[in-house]
Amino acid sequence: MRPLTFSDDKDNEEKWVPGGARSAPDAFRAFVDRHRADDNASFCIEDEENEEALLLMFDAGTICRIKGAQDSRVEYRLVTNGGDYRSQVANFVRGGLTALDRSGPWLPDVAALNRASLRFAFDGSVLRRTHPRELRRRLEILTVIDGHEPVTVDGVTHVGFGNGGGDTVNAWFTADGRGLVTTFDHTGALNFSEDPQAQAALYDGVPADLLAMVRNVPEADTTLAVSHPDGGTVVAASGVFTFSGPCAMAEGLVSRLQEAQLGIEDTGVGWLLEGLLSLEDFTPAAVSEAVAWWSAGEIEKGFAAGAQEQPAPLDQDVVDRFCKIWADSGYNDRWDVHYVLFDGHTVEDAGEARDELLALVRTLGLERVDAPPGAPTGEVWVRTDPRIDAGLERWS
Repeated sequence: MRPLTFSDDKDNEEKWVPGGARSAPDAFRAFVDRHRADDNASFCIEDEENEEALLLMFDAGTICRIKGAQDSRVEYRLVTNGGDYRSQVANFVRGGLTALDRSGPWLPDVAALNRASLRFAFDGSVLRRTHPRELRRRLEILTVIDGHEPVTVDGVTHVGFGNGGGDTVNAWFTADGRGLVTTFDHTGALNFSEDPQAQAALYDGVPADLLAMVRNVPEADTTLAVSHPDGGTVVAASGVFTFSGPCAMAEGLVSRLQEAQLGIEDTGVGWLLEGLLSLEDFTPAAVSEAVAWWSAGEIEKGFAAGAQEQPAPLDQDVVDRFCKIWADSGYNDRWDVHYVLFDGHTVEDAGEARDELLALVRTLGLERVDAPPGAPTGEVWVRTDPRIDAGLERWS
């Protein structure tokens, strides 16, 4: 243990030395409780001898770790729950900045922090927490309501609708569930239909197989083809959302939002799509009340054509084997959209149990998706299925 200094933006300061009645984390927490106010929300705990400090910015939901009194190196961490402040302070007290390495990620600059904040905000969005199975079902109905039919070419099904005023939603899905959703708000700040370079940049980071879905495709009533800097065309979009793993904004879109200081709402996804996804009862009456774009007759027709067959039952023995692995090494993500198995494991750590799991996923016909960027190599993400959920109730 070494002496530490607590301080805030109002020049309050307190010294802590080892051997006192209170531990350093408890003393720092008491210091924060005494001085925190609406205009005083940044607090620092500093090890002057080793030139290390931890800065907690409660109003920004951020923690900074700082090394060096001169030419300081500053790294940032986005706080996603209140316990993170306490755990990082405890780690810093125990072992300095080195003790914080294993609880990353730590981001190199404010721009990277802002991008992480945008991704975190999107992770709580209606689109992110809507199961792709339900998303596709609703989009197929809305496509028919809009006077079109889903069109499948080379194994990729295109659906889409517009509001009659030049604003559209389009989606492309493969049979195994990979997909891409775009929004186009023609009056918004992200309309780059006349700026090919900026439009192409919004698609940066989209996996090649998904990007191919919107490159050099014939124009449809709901799509606008714009020139691409590399030649050919790309579908105009103000919002680009991938379904190769958990639903995410394209990296190019995140970068543009961060650079232009825009929000997710500027993609148009909220008013164009999420209002329809958030309807608890997706019925003709609910859609009629939610939007004024279509007549009651058009809406009724779309729902009449959208009836779906129930999926075939699964082999119960195979389901039970999947459920046992889930019970031993898995959980559902917070929106119950994915089963997450072997979280934190490498392929080597997971071993033969992972191989068995992947074989079961194939046998059951479940949709395995890419794990999020940065996940360990052994982590497996599989979209939830109601037929599996029924079995999991016995294993929870």
